[in-house]
Amino acid sequence: MMQHPTIASALGKERHAAFLAEAEKARLVREARAARNAGRSAKSPMRGLAPRRLFRIPATRSRLARLRPARTR
Repeated sequence: MMQHPTIASALGKERHAAFLAEAEKARLVREARAARNAGRSAKSPMRGLAPRRLFRIPATRSRLARLRPARTR
């Protein structure tokens, strides 16, 4: 399906603006995190920029049972 050039241009500008907004937000988050961690000792300066770890919830028997098909239970 072909798009009219003006529509393609408008969509490209919209994507670009969203990308810039996301980059600006990430920069502000990094600065806020660095300011929050400024009082701590600088063991690893890149540690403040590392993504936060998501701790996994252990898979209990009831959660595993939901993953198995009903006929094999």
